[in-house]
Amino acid sequence: MLNVVEQIIGPDIAGNPVWNLRTKAPNNDPTVVPWHQDSAYFDDESFSNLIPSAWIPLLDANENNGCMQMVKNAHKAGLIATHQCCAGPTWYVMLDEDEMEKTLKVNLEKDAEICPVPYGGLILFHNLTPHRSLINVSNDVRWSLDLRWQHPDKAWGLWGIKKGVVMRSAKDSNLNIDWDTFNALNRTVESQKYTERKKHVDEFDATITGPWMRKWELVHQNVHTDKMKEELSKTR
Repeated sequence: MLNVVEQIIGPDIAGNPVWNLRTKAPNNDPTVVPWHQDSAYFDDESFSNLIPSAWIPLLDANENNGCMQMVKNAHKAGLIATHQCCAGPTWYVMLDEDEMEKTLKVNLEKDAEICPVPYGGLILFHNLTPHRSLINVSNDVRWSLDLRWQHPDKAWGLWGIKKGVVMRSAKDSNLNIDWDTFNALNRTVESQKYTERKKHVDEFDATITGPWMRKWELVHQNVHTDKMKEELSKTR
């Protein structure tokens, strides 16, 4: 995988701290991810960074069980379109289709493509590429993994919460990856240090909040946005 990434970002490679193991349950609205660009979740310091992502399904992914849909060539505009928060009952930011077409100069009828991926395959895409995942209408849980890489001297994009891990160096062909330091910092725990939640952690609380929610206009209210407002009121 790193051999492929090296062709995109060069011989100095770091693993970005944002990675996820995801499940998509059948007919489950909270796992339907709306149109967005990955950079919409990152901090402003990383806006100009190239942070390619690999989306790796852990079984055959198709339109029936909720594969990805991508908008080709949209990244060439070099822009992050205006997103909103939050989609339906979720904590996801979302990109309106009219805004996407206007700002990124795409035609969704022609440029949006459904991307089935067989087990063992992956999609490698730009952090400015708009994409979404479709609803899972099968009877099986669809599992996937997403990983990201970047140049180690660039901003990590995770709001100062956690740094990435250097995986390759042009100056050291025998580099040993420092997994101990990377794994010693739990990004979920660290993010709680920025809110009052650190004092009242409830292991059964399924709400999720994050700094990306405050970055964009709040157009929908739900349990996640209510929790965010509660946390903000306690930190003032």
